[in-house]
Amino acid sequence: MTKKILIVDDDHSARELIRLMLAKYDCQVYEAVNGQEGLDLAVKEKPQLIITDHLMPNFTGYELLRRVREDGIMKRTRFIMVTSKHFDTEFPELLRLDGCDFISKPFHIASLLGAIEKLLGPLPFRI
Repeated sequence: MTKKILIVDDDHSARELIRLMLAKYDCQVYEAVNGQEGLDLAVKEKPQLIITDHLMPNFTGYELLRRVREDGIMKRTRFIMVTSKHFDTEFPELLRLDGCDFISKPFHIASLLGAIEKLLGPLPFRI
């Protein structure tokens, strides 16, 4: 089954970098520019993984996580929070949530891919 991955970030370059990294893998990638658009796309597409920035217009990545987890169908959706903040008071609480990971900006592509595969399992290459 092809994995669905949603990238939510108001930074076009960050979304593009992640999208290009995932292009060689057999997965369907969706993009959103803010928390509300990300939530709308998540409800519509039901991705297995959401990679989200923390600080965005409309609401934060934490708020996106909370709202997605309130949906009974998407409560098992995996999350990777990407942020330039090195410490956040909500960070310890986030780590206790099942299916979540955290990566600081700037990040190495290999670190992000490792986090993705930790949550979803190995991604097959496109044929």
